[in-house]
Amino acid sequence: MDRRTYLASLGTLGAAALAGCSGGSQTQTSTTTLPPNTVQCDLVDYAFQPGTEQALEIDAGTTVRFVWKTGGHNVVPEEKPAESDWKGEPDILGEGHTYEYEFTVPGRYHIVCEPHVNMGMVGDIVVRDTEGTTTQSGSNESS
Repeated sequence: MDRRTYLASLGTLGAAALAGCSGGSQTQTSTTTLPPNTVQCDLVDYAFQPGTEQALEIDAGTTVRFVWKTGGHNVVPEEKPAESDWKGEPDILGEGHTYEYEFTVPGRYHIVCEPHVNMGMVGDIVVRDTEGTTTQSGSNESS
């Protein structure tokens, strides 16, 4: 066997051995049935999904189920309506953890993952009142 044929066979063998492997974390999708008035926000890699790229918009009275798809995250409200007493889930937790909170105070909540805030893991939750508008009564405050 000449050198070229040998190297070509190694390349083919290597590609077959690596089939199914990837360089990053894999997000698995599951079909979880959520209770009524509940939406899901995944914490995966360095993003809230939804929340980071596009705000999560919900009606007051909706429960958000935060699901840790990857580990080492928390959810902390950096800004929230003055009337809200939500503290988030400040403990840094691992993959598979879930946390639920019912948002009853309309307004904008700016959330961060403290370990990954400098990597862009920030997001927004917009809670509309029952008429479908966002009220900004009072000033936003930090937690």
